[in-house]
Amino acid sequence: MATLVLTAVGTAIGGPLGGALGAIAGQQIDQNILFKPKGREAPRFQDLAIQTSSYGSQIPRIFGRMRVAGTVVWATDLKETRTSQGGGKGRPSTQVYSYSACFAVALSSREVRQIGRIWADGKLLRGSRGDFKTPCTFRFLSGSEDQQADGFIASAESGGATPAYRGLALAIFEDMELADYGNRIPSLTFEIIADDGAVGLAHILDDISHGRIKLESGEMVVGYSASGEDQRTALAALTESIPMSFSCDPEAIDQIAARERHVDQAGIIAVTDEIFVRASDGDGSGQLELQTLAENKAPRQLSLRYYDPSRDFQAGMQNAFRGGQGRAIFNRDLPAAISASDAKKLAAQQLWTFYQERAVTRIQIVDTSLILDPGATVQISDMPGFWRVRNRDIARGFSQVQLSRVPGLGDLVVAAADHGRAVPDSDQLAGMTRLALVDLPFAMDAPTQPSAQPRLYALGAGDAGWRKAQVFRADANGDISDFVGNIPAPSVMGKTPNRLGDANPTHIDRLNSIIIDLHNDSMRLSNADDERLLAGDNIAMIGSEIIQFAEAAPISGTRYRLSRMIRGLGGTEGETGNHLADEDFVMLDASTTLELDPVHYDPFVEATFFALGRDDPEPVPATHMSPGRALLPWSPVHPRSHFSSDGDLEIRWTRRSRAGLVWADHVEVPIAEESEKYRLVVASDLGNVIETSAPWTVIAADQIQQFRDAEVELLQIHIHQLGRHGQSKPCLISITL
Repeated sequence: MATLVLTAVGTAIGGPLGGALGAIAGQQIDQNILFKPKGREAPRFQDLAIQTSSYGSQIPRIFGRMRVAGTVVWATDLKETRTSQGGGKGRPSTQVYSYSACFAVALSSREVRQIGRIWADGKLLRGSRGDFKTPCTFRFLSGSEDQQADGFIASAESGGATPAYRGLALAIFEDMELADYGNRIPSLTFEIIADDGAVGLAHILDDISHGRIKLESGEMVVGYSASGEDQRTALAALTESIPMSFSCDPEAIDQIAARERHVDQAGIIAVTDEIFVRASDGDGSGQLELQTLAENKAPRQLSLRYYDPSRDFQAGMQNAFRGGQGRAIFNRDLPAAISASDAKKLAAQQLWTFYQERAVTRIQIVDTSLILDPGATVQISDMPGFWRVRNRDIARGFSQVQLSRVPGLGDLVVAAADHGRAVPDSDQLAGMTRLALVDLPFAMDAPTQPSAQPRLYALGAGDAGWRKAQVFRADANGDISDFVGNIPAPSVMGKTPNRLGDANPTHIDRLNSIIIDLHNDSMRLSNADDERLLAGDNIAMIGSEIIQFAEAAPISGTRYRLSRMIRGLGGTEGETGNHLADEDFVMLDASTTLELDPVHYDPFVEATFFALGRDDPEPVPATHMSPGRALLPWSPVHPRSHFSSDGDLEIRWTRRSRAGLVWADHVEVPIAEESEKYRLVVASDLGNVIETSAPWTVIAADQIQQFRDAEVELLQIHIHQLGRHGQSKPCLISITL
């Protein structure tokens, strides 16, 4: 239509030349737009990674080992759990909501043996050893024809009509926690093991055709997913990627014999002039009729999509190319799990099969004893190469056979294929939880502000697969009680096999070093230069002392040597000489800690908490003997003394404040206590306690004389700052009398 219209318009405007141009344009419109031939639709590549829940969705038949998403066939409403956190002591409680789900996913309409790994939103949910990364109760129904209804599903439904889903393999999740997935059911994919080991094409064809198609032998694949609107569609997805020939079985008319279309040296049939006539002349005296399609009718590139077991069964693509002319690209979809090299070889075989099979011929077999079935390979007299039987018609006492040229004898040489780089999700066990309670002298999220409450933190770790743990407080009897919160992430933790030596907290410790044995080989320690140290990097706690370290030298997989340390940070200089062997080492990182609300414990009273990780057979306890260091004032520093001319002893010191972590020049740091008070305790048999409200005091000459009379040569005085909740660690000054 467009050809006629544009030819007439072009002639009217531009004469004969315009008419010719109009005709060309019109032909392009007719061929490509108005009367474009309907494209041939090949079997679609089913994306096995997309989870569905639509009514009527097809459930594939799974063979071997595959990774599929499945179809949600049953689910309850989301289960909401409300937990109260905090509250008490004049503060409101916080209501925390968590959600879980119960649902069932249909995986295969063929019985399978077991379920392997499971992924949720691409993250590993169930490891290869059956461990779940997110807490849930999981059951698996294999899809046998005699399986019984699941008890949980039956209990959740009323009426007693719960289906058993016989013939469907089901994965059933009960109370799966959804916090990690945005409080929704995540997209799940399952590694399904339907058969022991690889599965043969003969077995797949037999199953899809219900026993009507028999393949004597065939290739093996790791896995296969059969689906389609009918048997033909399901078979086409296989046979269009792996060329096969089919013929009727003469011994059983309801059976179809199949064979793969490759050249077998032992199975070549010789066809001589005595047993056939050439179709062109009918008497055997003429030349053999040979037809060869144009080269541009065959593709130049063939792309095969498949599933790659080496990349956790993700979809892959391999391409084969040839030189010369040809149509652009042919795409083939094979819903099978095969290696990248096998996929590349299949693509190359298909490409060259298309190219070679352009050459076709016909012969008539006059020897009725010779039966050439489709798929048979023959060698014809005076004809080079090998030929494959495409079809055979029997009429008037002879067989008419159509042949096409075979790509070649022997295996096709194909370069090894690269399956690409996979970044698999970590599949490691969580192991037993190691729980540590850390009493800090400041708030982790606001270290420069004085704290009005104790600051007790829970930190946890385990093996390399440990992710988080729930924390519960202990009741008066020491038993597990209320839920407190979750440790959000693993901390870097370890033990000190040797003792950390004493050091002057006013200097960088270049003399001592300490060995750290970390709990697993996924933990790392790194060096820090002066700039990073000033920015707060590499802060850790050993025992009760807070330190920073500049050098962390690796010794073995989990062992490091720490050196060049800043000691006694955060008012913990009094702990520098109190270390023992086998103390806890923890890196202080706010993103990995859970602050324990003081409503769950009392300051300076022994507190016990429990942690429960996903691999813990029972809750793991930890106890802190006296939490509340953040409420205590810091000890004074820089004590000094001198005797006046009248013999009085004057003692002075520099006060410190819990609000003084930021050093502000020319500004007096606020005391951060209700009032400024000090207590001086004289370590002598005579004893003496002095209290003052200023950072200095005077001991009268007559009192000093009493110490001299008692033969006290060295007077030791402990200076404490007093606060609302207690006194600071002592600052010691020794005075020679």
